[in-house]
Amino acid sequence: MAANLGTMEGAEREVQRSYWVEHSKDLTVNAMMLDSRASDLDREERPEVLSLLPPYKGKSVLELGAGIGRFTGELAKEAGHVLALDFIQTVIQKNESVNGHLKNASFMCADVTSPDLKIEEESIDLIFSNWLLMYLSDKEVKDLAERMVKWLKVGGFIFFRESCFHQSGDSKRNTNPTHYREPRFYTKVFKECHTDDGYGNFFELSLITCKCIGAYVKNKKNQNQICWIWRKVNSTSDRGFQLFLDSVQYKSNGILRYERVFGEGFVSTGGIGMLIDNFLIPFYYI
Repeated sequence: MAANLGTMEGAEREVQRSYWVEHSKDLTVNAMMLDSRASDLDREERPEVLSLLPPYKGKSVLELGAGIGRFTGELAKEAGHVLALDFIQTVIQKNESVNGHLKNASFMCADVTSPDLKIEEESIDLIFSNWLLMYLSDKEVKDLAERMVKWLKVGGFIFFRESCFHQSGDSKRNTNPTHYREPRFYTKVFKECHTDDGYGNFFELSLITCKCIGAYVKNKKNQNQICWIWRKVNSTSDRGFQLFLDSVQYKSNGILRYERVFGEGFVSTGGIGMLIDNFLIPFYYI
């Protein structure tokens, strides 16, 4: 089973790599955004995205899926240091040719899913990605979310933006391996992310905001360009049990199972305490 899963993930990476090698022959904004109106959109969309970011002046920024550097130079204007990463060699080389003069920027060709990618734990203040997760499998998204939490300092932020439901660009494509997911997939994955540092300290992500990109609503009537901001916060060691209750024990079929045994309405948001207060104690005093 593990071998089959590894084979599937390897095939996923090869498909995505081939797709972006094909669409990276022309290293322009139009090609990277896969849209004939990219230049016009970029003038509105890029400032909007940057305006949504939490403060990062003088901070360490990790840019995943940096591409040709549409955001790299802008991030470097405020950040203490930006590490720009992309898995297509020619693309990250283009980024470096444009932004390599910036003393606070460095560049790396690497796949975010690779175990060979080594980022020091708790070294990053802001992780930024724009159209990255939709080129990863479900498992790769989940695995990367956990790694990102480990890379972040406590109090650090994750920003990501994805195309949901359907493609946004009008460029013709022979094949399209992009995963246009429902927004709730990303919310669930990051909400359920729970890690530890090996010293008894536990961490999770707190959702700061989730919204659509206004430039796409205005210019393309597209409300499916959605971004999220999460913050790394301290957590408790028993959160795994709470997740079990939320995702297994108290799912609709679990609640129905309780009701078949104990009667309709047994399970409430107040739990057993509310059951005792509202039903058992009044009968005790009758």
